[in-house]
Amino acid sequence: MNDALPLAAELPFSLVLFGASGNLAKLKLYPALAALATGSRLPEDFAIIGYARTDMDDASFRTLVRESLEASGMNMDPHAMESFLSHVHYQQGDYDKRDGFDALAKRLDEMEKDWKNPVRMAYLSIPPTAFVHVIENMCMSGVRRGEFRCIVEKPVGHDLKSYEEIRSALTRCFGGEKEVFLLDHYLGKEAVRNIYYLRYANPVLERLFKNTLIHHVEIAASETMGIEGRAGYFEAAGTLRDFIQNHILLMASLLTMELREKEEGFRESRAAALAEFYLPAATSLNDVVLQGQYGPGMVNGEPEIGYTEENGVAEGSRTNTFIALKLRTRNPHFDGVPFYIRMGKRLKRRDTRITIQFQEHFRVGAGGSPNRLEIILQGEAGMKFHLQTKVGGTEPLFRPLLIEDPLTVTGDVLSEHGLLLLEAMRGKQQWFLSFEEVHTAWSLIDPLQAHLEKPETPLIRYPAGSEVPHEAVEWIAKDGVHWYQ
Repeated sequence: MNDALPLAAELPFSLVLFGASGNLAKLKLYPALAALATGSRLPEDFAIIGYARTDMDDASFRTLVRESLEASGMNMDPHAMESFLSHVHYQQGDYDKRDGFDALAKRLDEMEKDWKNPVRMAYLSIPPTAFVHVIENMCMSGVRRGEFRCIVEKPVGHDLKSYEEIRSALTRCFGGEKEVFLLDHYLGKEAVRNIYYLRYANPVLERLFKNTLIHHVEIAASETMGIEGRAGYFEAAGTLRDFIQNHILLMASLLTMELREKEEGFRESRAAALAEFYLPAATSLNDVVLQGQYGPGMVNGEPEIGYTEENGVAEGSRTNTFIALKLRTRNPHFDGVPFYIRMGKRLKRRDTRITIQFQEHFRVGAGGSPNRLEIILQGEAGMKFHLQTKVGGTEPLFRPLLIEDPLTVTGDVLSEHGLLLLEAMRGKQQWFLSFEEVHTAWSLIDPLQAHLEKPETPLIRYPAGSEVPHEAVEWIAKDGVHWYQ
């Protein structure tokens, strides 16, 4: 399933970054591209063209990129920096007007005229509301031509209706999915990919993943950060749309999907696994989903303001920053196994993990506890298998037996955006989302979002720095379960 290392782009390419002056480009994309260049992973002929509404020329844009790289902590020698910046250009224009795209198309043609078999790419790092204008203008102006790839950064829409409008525009322009790369950066994380490959490479683990052995599954993520100045985006999204709809559901799919020996059919298997998840029957959706919002508190010994005090947040906002959710799956291996999902901002620690608790067919004795497997993706990353062993004496008393490994990533390691960019350059879609996956995710999330937006739906308030909001502890305890982290 893996190509020979190291992975590199082989064909000349031009990459147009829409939203070139935005935070994602400055924090993630420019450092990722510079790392690929300094790592000899890019061809001799390539161009990075920033496109945004900001009035800049090539020189001022190169200054922006240089400052972004310096702020990221990249230690580039002056020659490497100047060499990389020589490939960087800028085109000013509006997203909803054709003239900027016409000028961009002419500039691309001129840059590529002496290249052999160039690949042309576009990266949409812009609000979903601007997607349709950009897609249509790319196709009408001639920006899209030849071997083309369009990378669309999540979120793809903000609900099923807006997603279908974007999908329709993509289909009209590109004719199908071959040229479309829907990017969720979590799929570029080695730890997230390893959810699948731990199963793939270890049949003994795969044999344990069945409903006759598993009691329940927890997928929990917590962050110490708040919204980090992104009120304009987060107020319209909230945690359910921002994190659960994509990152968490993808992790659940990688845990339950059918294994594939080859890359062919991989995305279809992942999409099928996602489609098997459903909301359990309940008298009220309040028993299925719980939302919360952080208030003032202390994180790592420092005072933090509450969500409604954040700059740009509306007074009295009911946007959720914490979600707890129950799901079930029709997957025959996990049928009947409850999945408990949790994500929150401004909590005590930064941690992301999957916990699989196995059934106790009988109580083993004092000191015993259920076996469980933890796949820890963030924080104290690694894998932990919690067993138990007898202590000395005639009575059956037990102590914990922990088998663990830090799962240190070695080999050809890249940042998530660097890896995904490189795979897109090579036309590899395995770790990009399919249209079907995004449609399925929004279909699952939309009813929950509609329920959470009702004024009568409870919104718990929890202090910043909480381990887990106590209401969430009580909520899951009704099922005889507790959060492990």
